[in-house]
Amino acid sequence: MSNLYGLLFIIQRKDYTMNKEKILTIKRLRLDIYNEDHVDGFYNMPIIRKEYVKPTDLVGFNYIKSYKNKNVGIHMFLDDSQFERLWNNPDKYIDVLKEYECVLSPDFSLYLDMPIAMKLWNVYRSRIIGQYLQKNGVHVIPTISWAEKETFKFCFDGIEKGSIVAISTLGVKRNDKSLQIWKDGVDQLIKILNPPCILCYGGKVDYDFKNIEVIYYENKIVKRFNRLGDD
Repeated sequence: MSNLYGLLFIIQRKDYTMNKEKILTIKRLRLDIYNEDHVDGFYNMPIIRKEYVKPTDLVGFNYIKSYKNKNVGIHMFLDDSQFERLWNNPDKYIDVLKEYECVLSPDFSLYLDMPIAMKLWNVYRSRIIGQYLQKNGVHVIPTISWAEKETFKFCFDGIEKGSIVAISTLGVKRNDKSLQIWKDGVDQLIKILNPPCILCYGGKVDYDFKNIEVIYYENKIVKRFNRLGDD
């Protein structure tokens, strides 16, 4: 009998270890905050509900703990390493983000030379974090990012029509190809989402937004890199 009890103990301990590892995997993939009843499109993109917030200014996520003026919005037009911690532990930042006017959902990179699967994954990550923050009382404006036209199949999913949205012009003036990709994306954004207002971080670009209100925000990249930011 003692051998049987020993065997049962080993099995129980193994089950506990497996369950613990499964929980860690679920959290790493953020399946713990996924809700299949609040998704959109073929790719089950989490939905960010429309909010009519127009921040007076924007400051980078890397300063959320030290920035004194809370009457601004938080943007993530930064290197991904500056806000990957939000993906790893979103609950840690909810209370401090609530103090600000709004948060623009994460701008995870969509590099042209990335596999399309990675681009899809990064759009998904932006949506689910935005959705989760919103469900927990943070005012969220969706950030729209895209790359080549193939990304148009999913990069506008999870956003309600008529939403205020945020975009960036950082890097689009590098060459004609980048500028054309940006313009093609804005064309499609307007066609699909029909936003009443676009929050545009970075310098102005020669583009006719028609009757849509566009609010430009200064690119504070020089100030931003004077220090590393908050932990």
